[in-house]
This record gives sequence, structure tokens and C-alpha cells, in this order.
Amino acid sequence: MHIRRPSRINLRQLILLLAVFSAAVMLAGGMAGAYQVQRQQLMANTLEANEAFATKLARTTSDMLLRAQANLAYSADLLARSGMAPAVAQAETERLRHQELGFNAVAVTNVLGVVQAASPMGLGLRGRKVDPDRWRNLANERLPAISPPFVTVLGNLAITLSHPLFDGEERLLGHLAATVYLQAEGGLQRLIGEQYFRDGTYVYVVDARGRLLYHPQVERIGSDVANNPVIDAVLKGRSGQMRQVNSRGVDMLAGYAYVAAADWGIVVQRPVELALRELSDLMMRVLWLTIWPALVLLVLLWLLSRWISRPLGELSQIVQDGYEDSTARRITVVNCWYLEAQRLRRALLAGYGRVRIQMGELHSAAHTDPLTRLGNRRGLDIALKTLEAQARPFAVVALDIDFFKRVNDQYGHDMGDRVIVGLADLMRVQARQGDGLFRQGGEEFLWVLPQIDLAEAMRVAERLRAAMENARLLGDAVITLSAGVAVWDGGDVESTLKAADQALYRAKQGGRNRVESSEA
Repeated sequence: MHIRRPSRINLRQLILLLAVFSAAVMLAGGMAGAYQVQRQQLMANTLEANEAFATKLARTTSDMLLRAQANLAYSADLLARSGMAPAVAQAETERLRHQELGFNAVAVTNVLGVVQAASPMGLGLRGRKVDPDRWRNLANERLPAISPPFVTVLGNLAITLSHPLFDGEERLLGHLAATVYLQAEGGLQRLIGEQYFRDGTYVYVVDARGRLLYHPQVERIGSDVANNPVIDAVLKGRSGQMRQVNSRGVDMLAGYAYVAAADWGIVVQRPVELALRELSDLMMRVLWLTIWPALVLLVLLWLLSRWISRPLGELSQIVQDGYEDSTARRITVVNCWYLEAQRLRRALLAGYGRVRIQMGELHSAAHTDPLTRLGNRRGLDIALKTLEAQARPFAVVALDIDFFKRVNDQYGHDMGDRVIVGLADLMRVQARQGDGLFRQGGEEFLWVLPQIDLAEAMRVAERLRAAMENARLLGDAVITLSAGVAVWDGGDVESTLKAADQALYRAKQGGRNRVESSEA
């Protein structure tokens, strides 16, 4: 037969391994779950923030364009009222160009498109006719307008804001136009470029054809970035948020808003990698901060594992040492504070009880009263400890023969022994299976009744008292007894015995031949 080698791992080590493994799994699962939740939340927050900022920039851009148009309208009114006087026209172009509106050039043209006044004068525009391709949509426009982006003669990407000039009879006199260079300082560069980000977020602006009007990388301004889901959405007049891969293959979190005044789109975006880098750093800090609590937890687990395994270790050592006279006492003093250890202790005590039954003949002299064959004080101690270890409730009836000294003096010690034996026989007759009957010495007896409440124990004691009174153990002489009853419900056993003795004392003081309870 194959015999397995004994395990070298004890219960304490198993508890530690299980606890450490469980804690590691819980920590890993918690960190993974927290990372996923925080990741989704961080991406959602980034998208919302980018959309909110794009909306703000779109509103600000619209306000800038509307303010510029309002200034052009004011100057156009002055020019119309002056009859397009050359001095007034030149003064207004100079004034508009030097305002903080980002105008790079301002010109006044007549109805034929010939420049009447311009600023800066160094451009030499005065007297020249404006390129008809650039002005064909503006010359016939009787409303303020913003041109599509175009490339100037000098190679600058620009837009033009124009306002018509009318005389008193609403005849078109010409246009007041202001040009903004998109790649120069001022205008969009000033409005958007001043937005400073430390987290990798950046802004770009596209026109209705998908060309870049603004980008942090100036060399990209003017390039075509169409066929992009975000740009397609914003140029349809929508505002919102989207995760998408840009034209450079970078995964982005984008928020976008539409600028209705110019038919532009503003996009604020941040690379996903940069957005999540903060989360990775945060999770590493969280993991680092859990090291010390984890060490404290390991120490606690080490102590707890010792506390948990100690009762089973002590019981196994008792079994290994073999049964001896002190075995029951050793078992009962083991601190079995949890259910499984308590069950094991009760099983060991029960097994020890069966062994003692088999060895009863060898120990009867030490545990039995020779006169009555009832248990003696040693037997009583063992029985009480066994019941206490098994946590079985029991009642104690303390008995004492009334005026026993008078019996000895009047009838002799032999008759006194007869009375003692007679009471022991009455106890046996009335005892239940499992009751413990003990003679403590002289005329004092103790009856232990497991699994019984106080009321039932009082009835048992009363039946014994009545049987003793009617027994006529000495002919016609009436011999009586007094009894005190107490119940053990999990407290101190010695206190229960004292309570029974005190009840017996009250019975004696109350006239004898009576039964008193500890709760009287």
C-alpha cells in the first residue's frame, strides 16, 4: 500500500498563503477595475472639456468677427455721410488698422473696385483696381460679408471682411474692406495661440472646404485636412465630441464647435496617450501608497493566522501526546473560540469519555463513592468540566438529609449508612439516563441533570423530596431532605454550585423538608 509522505505545510502557512493570494487577487482586480473606471471617466471628462472649450472659442471667434463687422459698419456710416471724402476715407482706414482687431490691411474701394484709400500706405494700393476674382462675390454683395480664405499677392493666407457703402438714396458707392492674415500675428493667432496648454491639448480651425486656417504648427496652415470625421461633423454645423484617429494616425479625444458667422469649424483635441498618462502615473502612486498598508496587513495576517491555528495545533498536540489523566483538563483549557475548534474539542472530549468508560473499572475506586456507588467529588469535577466543554446546559440539585446527626446519635452509624444508601437508591430510581449522581461526603449529595430548565429541575427535586419523606427507611421514623436547585447556562460552573448551595441553605433556614431555587 502506498503511503503518502506527511505534508510539510501546516495550517498557519496555509492560512497565510490563502490570505496573501486572496489579497493579491483582490488588489489586482480592484486596481484593474479602478483603472478601467477612471480611464473611461478621464476620457469622458477630457472629451467634455474639449467640447466646452471649443464651444467657448467658437463663441469668442464669432464675437471677434461680429465686433470687427460692427467697427466696419461704424466707419462705413462715417464714409457714406462724408460722401467718401478722401481725407475721411484715409483716416478711417488708418484708425481701423491700428485697432486691436487684427486687421493687417484696410481699404476703401469705389463701385468699380478701384481703391480710394488704403492702410498701410506702403502697400501702394491706392488707385489700383482690386482683383475681380477676389471681389466678384463682394462687388455685388449689398450686405456685410466675410470672404472665404484666399492667398494674397504676397503669398499670405487671408480673409476679408467687407461692408457696403451707400449714399442717402441707398445707391451702392463701394466697399470698406479689412484683410486679416491668418498666418501673421494678430487675428486668429492672437485669439487662439494665446491659449496655453500643458497637457498636450491643442486647437485648430478649418474653413468650409476643410483647409486649416489656424494650427499650432504654422507650416500646416492652408493644408487640406478634409475626409476627417470630426471635420465632416463640424462643417455640417454641428458641435460635439468624438474619439478619432487624425490625419497623422494619432488617436485623439476631440471636441468641436461650429462658427456660423464665418462657416468655420474649431476643434480642440488631445492625444489619448497623453490623456491617460496622468492616470498611469496616478495608479502607480496609488500602488506605491498601498505598499505600507499591505505590509501592515501582512503582519496582521501573520498574527491572525497564529490565533486561528493555535486551538487546532494545541488539540492535535494533545492527541499526539496520547490520553492520560490530565487529557480532559488539557482539552477543556484550550481556547476554542470558533465553531470548528469547539466541535473538535467536544469530539475529543466525547472520545475521551468513551475511553474512560472502557477503562472505568481501573478508575472506579478513584471516582466512585464506595458506600453508595455514586460518583464522588472527582467524578463530579470531570462531569462538570465535560458538560462545560460540550456547552450543554444543565441543572444542579444540592441535597442534604435533614437532622442526619440526630439519626446517627439515635440509631447508630450503621442505620445512618442505611439512610444514606436508601437516598442513593431513590436517586437512581428517579434519575434519567445521562444524569450524574454524586455523594460529596457525609449526608451531602449532588444531582446533575443535563438539558433541563429550572422549572423541570424543581419538579424532579420535589419528587425526590416527597419520595424520601414517604420511604420509611427507619421503620415508622420519617426521614426528610432539603434541596437547592440552580441552572448553568454558560457562565462559571463554580458560581452555579454556590448558587445551589445557597438555595439549599435557604431551604434549611426555611424549615427543612423543602426545595428552594437559586432564583427565589
